[in-house]
Formats: sequence, C-alpha cells, structure tokens
Amino acid sequence: MVIALTSIFFLIAVLLIVIVLIQPGSQGGLGFFGGGSQSAFGTKTGNVLTKFTTLLAALFLMVSLVLGYLNSRQSKIQTREMLDVKETIEELPEEEPGEATYTEDIGVDISDTGE
Repeated sequence: MVIALTSIFFLIAVLLIVIVLIQPGSQGGLGFFGGGSQSAFGTKTGNVLTKFTTLLAALFLMVSLVLGYLNSRQSKIQTREMLDVKETIEELPEEEPGEATYTEDIGVDISDTGE
C-alpha cells in the first residue's frame, strides 16, 4: 500500500509542477510555454487551471499526511519487534565458558581442498 501511495504521490507532484508551469503569468498571460496554453485549453484557462491546481494541491497534502502516518506506524511496529527480539535474547540461557557444544557432522565439505 505504501508503494502504491508513493507512486500516486510522485504522479501528483509531477502533475502539480506541470500545471503550475502551464498557468499564465501575472504579466499579461504569458505562461511557461509562451502563452500557448490559452489557445490550447480554451478561453477560461485561468479558471480551469486554478481549480485543477487547487485540487492537485489538496490531493498532494492528503497523500503526504497519509504517507507520514503510515511511515510513523511502520516505525513503531519495527521498534516493538526489536524490543521483542531483545527480550527473547535476554531470556536465553547463557553458555558457560568451559562447556562444550555439540555439533553434528552431516558430511558436507565446503573447504577448497576437496579432502
């Protein structure tokens, strides 16, 4: 879910950048593409682009908040798991220094000598 939301977040960010660059500037309607946006999108371009920019900005904000929440939740889960592992390790009996441990020979030779 986080990967899908991150992909959507990236797409919204790119669309928001493109829409802001297409919008006419405050100096008489020349946007990033030299005023071609007015003829390409009709006569009410400013109104449509402004509404679309507002919509994308709202989506950008909502998705970023959801991603932040999911990330903090994931961090809490990982911290809880690490504490559980630490408690399990502390509960294990300690080996005594002189005690021999039993290892079973299963007949697999991984040395380079081939003996």
